[in-house]
Amino acid sequence: MSSSDIFSVVLALLGTIGVIVLTYYGSRWYATRFAKTHGSLTGAKHIKVVDRLIVGKTGSIVIIEVQGIQYMVGVSEQNVQILTQLEEPIVVPQKQEISKESFLSMFKTFSQKEK
Repeated sequence: MSSSDIFSVVLALLGTIGVIVLTYYGSRWYATRFAKTHGSLTGAKHIKVVDRLIVGKTGSIVIIEVQGIQYMVGVSEQNVQILTQLEEPIVVPQKQEISKESFLSMFKTFSQKEK
């Protein structure tokens, strides 16, 4: 195999990797732009699922919020039924982002427990 053949294979490989990376970042950019423009990737502008509890194989209890009013809804394969309207809204805390430092501290504590 000559050096020009090796160079063309390496160049083709780098080009393919470049296209994959550009496609990844392009799709991320488009998804965030779409979410900002349309409000949500799921398309729900007025209904928000606050919490969900699975209570059986096909059943669950869902707390949804519609225009600031929260409802407890029972959901199964055969039926969807409003159980009650909540008097006081449930506030679910936002998930905290895990920083690099907190991950390192968790990793250190787990590694020390192993010893």
